[in-house]
Amino acid sequence: MLKRTIVVVSLCILSVLLDCEALADGVPRSQNIMDHYRWMEADQDRTNEWLQRRTIQARKTIDAFPWRKAFEKQLNAIVGAEGSLSHIYDAGESRFYLRSTPEFPYQRLFVKRKSGGEKLLIDPPIGMGIHFFSPSHDGRYVAYGLSENGSEIASINILDVESGADLSDSIPRARYPRIVWRSDNQSFFYKRLPSEKHDGLASERLAGEKVYLHHIGQAYKADVVVFDSAMIFGRNANRYDNVAVYSSSDSDWLLASISPSISGYSSSIFAVRADALNGRETPWVKIIDSEENVYNFIFSGKWLYLARYNSSSGYLVTRFSLDEPHISEEKILEWSNGELTGFTTSSEALYVTYHDSGTRRFVRVAFNDIGHVQDVPLPFGGEVTALFSSIEKREVLFTLQSWTNPPKIFRYDPDNGSVENTNLISPKSYDFSDYEVKETWVTSKDQVRVPLTIIHRRGMKLDGSAPTWLSAYGAYGVSTFPYFDPSSLIWLRHGGVIAIAHVRGGGELGPAWHEGGRASNKENSIFDFIKCAEYLVSSNYTKPARLVTSGKSAGGIIIGMAIVQRPELFAAAAIDVGILNTTRLDQTPIGPMNVDEFGSPATEQGMRDLRKIDAYDNLKDGVRYPAVMLTVGLNDNRISPWQSAKFAARLDEIASKVKESNPVLVLAENNAGHSSSTYAQADAKFLDIVSFFLWRTTNGVTKIKE
Repeated sequence: MLKRTIVVVSLCILSVLLDCEALADGVPRSQNIMDHYRWMEADQDRTNEWLQRRTIQARKTIDAFPWRKAFEKQLNAIVGAEGSLSHIYDAGESRFYLRSTPEFPYQRLFVKRKSGGEKLLIDPPIGMGIHFFSPSHDGRYVAYGLSENGSEIASINILDVESGADLSDSIPRARYPRIVWRSDNQSFFYKRLPSEKHDGLASERLAGEKVYLHHIGQAYKADVVVFDSAMIFGRNANRYDNVAVYSSSDSDWLLASISPSISGYSSSIFAVRADALNGRETPWVKIIDSEENVYNFIFSGKWLYLARYNSSSGYLVTRFSLDEPHISEEKILEWSNGELTGFTTSSEALYVTYHDSGTRRFVRVAFNDIGHVQDVPLPFGGEVTALFSSIEKREVLFTLQSWTNPPKIFRYDPDNGSVENTNLISPKSYDFSDYEVKETWVTSKDQVRVPLTIIHRRGMKLDGSAPTWLSAYGAYGVSTFPYFDPSSLIWLRHGGVIAIAHVRGGGELGPAWHEGGRASNKENSIFDFIKCAEYLVSSNYTKPARLVTSGKSAGGIIIGMAIVQRPELFAAAAIDVGILNTTRLDQTPIGPMNVDEFGSPATEQGMRDLRKIDAYDNLKDGVRYPAVMLTVGLNDNRISPWQSAKFAARLDEIASKVKESNPVLVLAENNAGHSSSTYAQADAKFLDIVSFFLWRTTNGVTKIKE
């Protein structure tokens, strides 16, 4: 960390690097640190201008790579003929879904009636994207939202499916509204942000979520609050709690939940008879306490199905009757050391997908025979990455894919046990036959074994020469399970290796795996990642001069700290919308919601924990850091762009005083948020990163393979 007297600070060199500020405020006095780029937090316009200037510089560098255009041509050939289909909802006699095609490479909303053909419902204009949609139970209406330039904040509109016209209803400030239709098909629950403007912290924009009830045709200002933390906890309510209300068209009950964590662990659950709903006077009754470790739940009719994490880092699935809560819960199934990945119901059964000590399972449990757990057969060894069901249908659809097999949507018929390809996704011919997947284990710093996935060409010679791309996420209990990415062929075809470190903080080995990389344990995520990098070198897959790394969002903590702690181990790093200044995370829109995950800067212990994982704060003068590419969206409503800007500016400052320093590239997208707003943006970002990595692993001397 840069340490100077105030006199020296006042004489800082004049360059694009520096705008000096003295002692940082807002931290415990014993933890005070120097922060010369604090101005980037407060002056958004000036920071954006700085980011845009750096983007112009970076574009000149990247666009000069002769292989950038060659890679673009290859990517278009790989994914240009690709379409996608997702978010399937059956409602009444209709099926709703999002589809993209080669001609329209962005998501559009379609409906297909049982007795008719496909009908286009929503084709978003340029610069807009479908942020969410939810059909009414009878399929007559669709509530939806369009977000502009990746902002993640939209208005809720209601579409009449038959006429294709919007109703007059419009509800502003919806971020993740979680629209839940009531059984009358004329009203729904939703969440919205409380106010358009806040003069205080950026986090205030997302504070104070409330659940409202909206009736079709009613002005949104007349919508009443039916649930929020204050209704339960009064003045002791946490304004950053995650709240939600749930309804089922076959049940007389309504449920609500409160969770202090983004990950969703430790929810409190409340219930009320649907006919007792009465705005803020609704008599919600707590039926599950946060200490009962409930991670997920679903209800159908009178039955509430619960998934709790257990003492063996797995889950216990039970059910009990909402009509008779005094009767003991009934156990359905339990497993160890693995994540719950899917949890849904059809008209007659519960379906669960999970990992049991490394074994993938997909099971069905009939409502009338919970003692019999039946395996659903899978056409090939892969990961079930999505379940689509309806309480009005017996059949279930599911998406199956693997690292080397493209996704297919299958239909399971419980009456005869058959599984058939729906062909809802057009067949694609990707040739991954030359590549293999190795799942191995790496021993971490504290002797814990960490899963590592390695994808490479069959028969590859282990001589340390392969450019190797190592990535990780490792936060919120989110697991990186097998998924198909055709764009990875570009890296693989050029002799590259792709590796995924399943570090602690994720959920791959169950809740304890998340806990092992959360809060005061977060450093374990970084240690795990570095050990995986060392394994790739010691096993002769690669060498430091050819090892590159990437991470996004919370993954930025791991990647940022890895290059800070072991700069000699990596040739380059790419960090997308990363968390890089954890001690100031509370100043970002989602900062207070992350206290449970990373720690609180309001306490001395919390600040100590956060400083250990603060990449920006741990940068040191005189160190030759690897080449770094930082990408941000200027409309990011989660992680403020200044997190990356400060990191880049500090790297620039250090590099200016180091011989043969490595480049720092910054790319800011005006029309994007925390994620790319279009497939074209996402493809361009990928091409920039892969071109950058090739540059740093070959010294710019390479032969492009067609």
